[in-house]
Amino acid sequence: MSKTLSKRKLLELANHIRAGRRIPAETVAPFLEHTFPETSAFGRIMLKVAAYISLFFASVLVIFPEVGEFLIDVLPSFFMLPERLAKALDYVWGLVGKPVGKQHLMYHLPNIIIYAFGVAGIRKLWRRLNKNNWRDRVEYAQAELQENIVNGTVRIDFPRGFSLLFSGEGDRMARSLVEEDPLVGVTLQASRPPYTALWGRFLTDDGYEGIQRVLGQYNTEQAGEYVLFPVVDEHLFLPGPSEFDMAPHRVEIAVRRIREYERRQGWERKTVIIVGDREQSSAFLTVSREGINEDTGDTISLHSIESDYDDVIVADPTEITLKRIVEVANGRRILFRASNVGVEKYAAVFYRRLAFLGHEETREGVLIVGYDISDLETEHQIVAKPDVDYLPVILAREVFDQLSETYLQDGRYIFVPDLVKSELQRLVSARHSDDAPEPST
Repeated sequence: MSKTLSKRKLLELANHIRAGRRIPAETVAPFLEHTFPETSAFGRIMLKVAAYISLFFASVLVIFPEVGEFLIDVLPSFFMLPERLAKALDYVWGLVGKPVGKQHLMYHLPNIIIYAFGVAGIRKLWRRLNKNNWRDRVEYAQAELQENIVNGTVRIDFPRGFSLLFSGEGDRMARSLVEEDPLVGVTLQASRPPYTALWGRFLTDDGYEGIQRVLGQYNTEQAGEYVLFPVVDEHLFLPGPSEFDMAPHRVEIAVRRIREYERRQGWERKTVIIVGDREQSSAFLTVSREGINEDTGDTISLHSIESDYDDVIVADPTEITLKRIVEVANGRRILFRASNVGVEKYAAVFYRRLAFLGHEETREGVLIVGYDISDLETEHQIVAKPDVDYLPVILAREVFDQLSETYLQDGRYIFVPDLVKSELQRLVSARHSDDAPEPST
């Protein structure tokens, strides 16, 4: 539940929004959720009193017109309003209701009572004539802030050390980080994510100006790191050569533009964390009619980006998952199990990547790792082979949640998104600890 903001704080935030200045991230939700009561308790009492008095005059003029005509005849002549004054009153009644169209004051008394003696009427009239009272200023700023959120142009100050999350469409890991801690950082992507209002619109095709614009919306100098997610949710583990959300050469362009922005701002370099497969690559070739010119090839991978740029870390979900498999195996022989299609697609690359980690068989026993073309095939094996030492690797939250109710209660599984998220949190925490000032002695 959001905290309630004081009148002073509401006005302060409204002034910042109208002036195009940044507001604290933790105030966005309570500012938007603030509502004003339509009528106070005192106002409701006064309206009831005004209603009875108005009803009396209305009955005199409408239900018993002869009484009204008698009163008009006996009332002093000054009750007959000058024509200009009567028109002026009708103009006022037109702002808040319906004009009377009569010159005698008697016909105007019900409106005078409702809109003058009735507290709500005065306020309604005042707000129509004067657009600068504090409630209106807040409501206009709320509307402007909501529009900025829809457009991805809201200007926000985050707590020091926040992350700039360059997220692809539908990236579940970025979503998981934000849902766990809404102030962990700002989500930067092409369209508004459904899970947070703290986002900025960023398209990779926007060029340097796009980076400059979106990073300028936040207190980026106080950020801890940039996190790029060129991964695809359904291909976190052992992805194919082109199963990514952003090609490696485009990832390099983003890193280069970030570094250029930092240089122009005169800032110290921040860490860039790339969540993706370090073996995926982009290749550029020069060819002639005779074939490929071997001397002019250019291959870019996340591994090469990590090597070519300072303070760039690749968090490879495949590496992270394989390290966990090696830990669970604890020296046992590791077997791979999948459907025939899954074996054809994944088995060779599984053992090749596993060999890079130097896994050795040091004791008896077997660990069977299950991973397939989808989690449905893995689910089938979890249910069909409950007694074997089977370690399923699962990507989809929906499948994981369903299986957790019955089949995954002993912890013998790997849920890749949570594993990668934990590694990201460890990396960020470690970087922040390194940047912390030395304790005073």
